[in-house]
Amino acid sequence: MRIEFVDGSFVQEVKDLPLWEPIGEGDATAIRNAYLDSGVLVFRRQALSEDELLAFGNVIGAPELYAEATWRSTLPEVNILSNLRDQDGDMLGGLANKPLTWHTDQSYYATPVTGCFLYGVELPSEGGMTSWISLFEAYENLPSELARAVDGAIGTFSFKARVGGATDKEDNHDRAKRLAETPDVKHPLVNVAPGTGRRALFIDPNTVTGIDGMEQDEAEDLLDRLLAHATKPTNVYDHDWGPGDLVLWDNATVLHKRDGFPNTCNRMVKRMIINLDPTRHIIPPVAP
Repeated sequence: MRIEFVDGSFVQEVKDLPLWEPIGEGDATAIRNAYLDSGVLVFRRQALSEDELLAFGNVIGAPELYAEATWRSTLPEVNILSNLRDQDGDMLGGLANKPLTWHTDQSYYATPVTGCFLYGVELPSEGGMTSWISLFEAYENLPSELARAVDGAIGTFSFKARVGGATDKEDNHDRAKRLAETPDVKHPLVNVAPGTGRRALFIDPNTVTGIDGMEQDEAEDLLDRLLAHATKPTNVYDHDWGPGDLVLWDNATVLHKRDGFPNTCNRMVKRMIINLDPTRHIIPPVAP
């Protein structure tokens, strides 16, 4: 097994490791350490059953069930994201083919499940690219003025704001249920990794609705400036998907987005969310 940085980016690729075979403890430790360091790991050309996906999830942490039961596959820990439909014409999984802007998953929960991976099964011939940015690097390269403004800041994270005016039919969400069980929550906008002491921004466009102690226009200006800084091209990794690719990331330390794709193209990826070790990884705390 080799672990190498991808084209000078913050992302690392794990090479020469068939994930369908048992992973030795030495390799597992190296993978977990690289994951902690980079926040995004790439594994290419894998051929994995759902049982093997679950086994890999258990190497990384503790796989968790996602709230949307209609997205679950044969194994409930595995979610399906696709624009396909079953024999009754119902959506198979969630999210369909629409573009997704920069975001982090589960930031609107009091205790987010921050580990996540996608596994490519069927991919569109055009569009559908996924991109990631490092919130470690974004914080470490902040201009001093922005660092002073964001250090100690507390944001309000809102699931209601995240879903906006979209309808259930667009991405197969049970919005009424999710809204009832997901009240707004407050998190710090900068967190410290317990395993390394590194600081990472924790921003989520379209989910953070305000910052404690700031007027709304001042908060929105700060959030816009932080996002513009974080998404500079030098901090963006664009993943060119191939069949069998698995990309693992940490939602507490990266943002991601997805390009849309024509509905004449098919896409199916399998996803898993994973509880990470809180003694090593950032689990965004609830702010008072």
